[in-house]
Amino acid sequence: MRRALAVALLVTALAGCGAAEPQPAPAPPTGAGKPTAPIPGWSAVQGQTAIVSPPVRHAEPVAVSVPAIGVRSGLERLALDAGGVMIAPVEPAVAGWYAAGVRPGDPGPAVIAGHLDSRTGPAVFADLGKLRRGDAVHVELADGSRVRFLIDDVRAYPKDEFPTEAVYGPTHDPQLRLITCGGTFDQARRHYADNVIAFASLG
Repeated sequence: MRRALAVALLVTALAGCGAAEPQPAPAPPTGAGKPTAPIPGWSAVQGQTAIVSPPVRHAEPVAVSVPAIGVRSGLERLALDAGGVMIAPVEPAVAGWYAAGVRPGDPGPAVIAGHLDSRTGPAVFADLGKLRRGDAVHVELADGSRVRFLIDDVRAYPKDEFPTEAVYGPTHDPQLRLITCGGTFDQARRHYADNVIAFASLG
């Protein structure tokens, strides 16, 4: 089966990522065309169409490690709230996998999000922007196997220009997206100006 994805209007981009309220990453298009309302720190996509998921071939991910930036974290299962918006990881030191999306190692883009910081200091993806092409990302699966990805690119995007299709659009091969916040912190609005996204492919 093919994973159909329609991208329309990104209402509001990822805000905060830890410094104000718990923050996750912009949610992918889901549902059957019903607009969603954003909650603080997240974003929604309107004009959505149903997604047909590819066959599941791998076990669920339970941990992620990124040696180049010293990350070793378990993975929370991220879901959508009643408004269709992805809920943030509970712990700043723990990343989260969007469990309704692609599993790492299956065809398509798996998405892992994490906080940049918290009120007490750096969080799990504090150094995500320091990754370079060729850096490895290891995702441990529930069956004890491991999937390795290699970083292709790391980019920062203004929140109102979040690249929804590039992040969530279907791909023929297994890919991975790591997402956090970045840029200037707006003290008045209590959120960061940008999203930092690491794009990776199977390696």
